[in-house]
Amino acid sequence: MAAGCRDTCAQVPQRGLADIVDADFEVLRAGPADGESGAGQAAFPDQSAATEGMDMLRLAGGRQRAARSRGGAAFWLAGVVFAATAFWVSGGHAVLRASALPFSGQGASFRIAEINSRVDLSGQRPVLLVDGAAVNDGTGPAELPPIDVSIATNDGRMLHYRLGTGAARVAPGARWDFSSRLDVPMNGIRTVTVAFSE
Repeated sequence: MAAGCRDTCAQVPQRGLADIVDADFEVLRAGPADGESGAGQAAFPDQSAATEGMDMLRLAGGRQRAARSRGGAAFWLAGVVFAATAFWVSGGHAVLRASALPFSGQGASFRIAEINSRVDLSGQRPVLLVDGAAVNDGTGPAELPPIDVSIATNDGRMLHYRLGTGAARVAPGARWDFSSRLDVPMNGIRTVTVAFSE
């Protein structure tokens, strides 16, 4: 068995070292000395000149951008008008009116008294009669707010009616009588509630 063994390493062809290339190098000539002509030097732009030119453009553009970002008088005037319009439309008129005029309820303390509700069957159709009085228990005259009449029916529905008072001024200690005729609901009446409108 040992006789049949051959050395196969000897059969690998040996290549010369000259056939292997690790890297290619390119030798560059050193630049000219201080006294020599600058013809062979690489042409780089003058950094100071380029910077000055760019700074000039940058500053001019920056001033224009700053002027545009602050906005002019027309821009600010339009913004103020828009904000004031939004405030007015969203209820600012009521706030200003309440702050400029004396509060209509100052010195007034209204209460509802002598409520009487009944169904009148004397006509062709039944009618609900609601009578009562609004009394000013305050110290000064005041405008009477509207009065709401709420009817709860037997089937659980609520019917609401508003009695206009015409913003009548009621003196302190005086009363304002009211009476209303309302249709009777088909399902009957469970309760009748009278209160000032909020």
